[in-house]
Amino acid sequence: MSAAEIRFKLVDDAAVIYPGPYLNQLRGESIENQCERFLAEGVRRIVINFEETELINSIGISILLGVIESVNHSQGSLILSNLNSSNRELFEMLGLMSHVEIVESEQIALMKMSGEMVTAVL
Repeated sequence: MSAAEIRFKLVDDAAVIYPGPYLNQLRGESIENQCERFLAEGVRRIVINFEETELINSIGISILLGVIESVNHSQGSLILSNLNSSNRELFEMLGLMSHVEIVESEQIALMKMSGEMVTAVL
């Protein structure tokens, strides 16, 4: 995988994007471009799975904010999943938690988007 490559898949009517180990400008722009393609094709449910993401830099955060805005503007739904504790703390510190839903796993995100009832296990 190159420095800008991201993986993605379609699950029913939702898209799942995997940023990779380091969300920087190159990968952020790839995510942004892929989200724009999905939205142009009518895909309105997007999950970004951060399971492999160890580090997110400030430009990656900035681009992610643009993605959140684009999805909201398109009346879509965006859920972030699988954040490690340090990335979750970063998102909390920057106030992103009030702009986007964050769940524990990709499976929960897809269930929420499909309208299935999800019960939390504490």
